[in-house]
Amino acid sequence: MGESSRKGREAIVALAQRFPQLYVAPAEDALEAHRMAAGRGVAPFGANLDHFVGSPEDELREVDTPAGPVEVLFLKDRSDFETFLQIVGHKAQPVPIARTVGAITYRGIADWGEVAKAREEYLAAGGDNWGSEFARLANQPGAFRSEIVVISEGPYSNISASETPYGEDEWLRISREIRLHHECAHVVCRRTMPDDILPIWDEITADVVGLLCATGRYDAALAARFLGVSNAGFVGGRLAEYLTEEQSARIDEIAVQVYQACLKIEEHCGPREAGEPFTFLIDLKRSPLVTV
Repeated sequence: MGESSRKGREAIVALAQRFPQLYVAPAEDALEAHRMAAGRGVAPFGANLDHFVGSPEDELREVDTPAGPVEVLFLKDRSDFETFLQIVGHKAQPVPIARTVGAITYRGIADWGEVAKAREEYLAAGGDNWGSEFARLANQPGAFRSEIVVISEGPYSNISASETPYGEDEWLRISREIRLHHECAHVVCRRTMPDDILPIWDEITADVVGLLCATGRYDAALAARFLGVSNAGFVGGRLAEYLTEEQSARIDEIAVQVYQACLKIEEHCGPREAGEPFTFLIDLKRSPLVTV
C-alpha cells in the first residue's frame, strides 16, 4: 500500500490548521472557545499547541485502502492522546479518558482547511459572493467534513510481550501497526458495507487485517489471546466488551465459537491473503463464521 505521512510536531500542527479546536486547551471554561473554533473555524487569541507534549514518533498517515484513503494519527504520549480526545470528542472539557481506550475514529468533523481551499478556488475563478457559495456548498451531504482515526501507544489488547513471540520493543511497534490497521478495517467495512454489522465478527476480522499488515501472517493463537478465548471457554479478554447482557450469560459457549473461527481463518490464510488483507477482510465479512 502506498502511504504518505507527516511526523513529529508537524503532525499535530497540520491537523490544527484544519481543526482549529486543537488550539483550545482542555478546561472547564473552554466551551465557548471550542464552539467558535470547531463551529466557525475561529482559533482562540494567542493560539498555540503547548498543551500537547509531542514526540518525534507522532505521525499523521494516510493509509490507502480499497475504500479510499484513511487518515490516521498516532500519538505516542498517552497524555496527548487523552488531550486530543478531550478536545475533539468532549468539547475541550477535561473529562477522564478510560485507560482501556486505545483508539477511536471520529467522523463528520468540520474541516476548515477544506473550507479555506474551496474559498481560494472560488475567488481565483472570479467568484464575488463567498458567503452565498459557502452556504450552498455546506448544504451538500458530507461537505467540508472529515474522518480521522486516532491511536495511542501501548501493547495491543493489553497483552504483554511475554505472551507473544516478540520482544518488548518489537511488540510495541507491532501493536501500533495492529491497532492502526484494525481501525482502518472498521472504516473500510463501514464505507463498503454500512448495514452489515456483527460486533463480534467485526472485531475478529479487524484483528485479521491488523495482524496481516503488522506481521505478514495471521496467528490464531495470538488472535485468541486478544479476545480471551480458548477451546474451553472464556479466559479473560476483549470479547466481554462486545457482548449484550443476554450474550454475556453464554460467554463460554460464544468464546469456543470465536476460538474455532480463529483456527478456521488461519487454515485459509496464506500468502495471497497476506498480500491483500483488505480483500480478504471483505471476503470474510461476506461469509461470517460467528453470527451471534
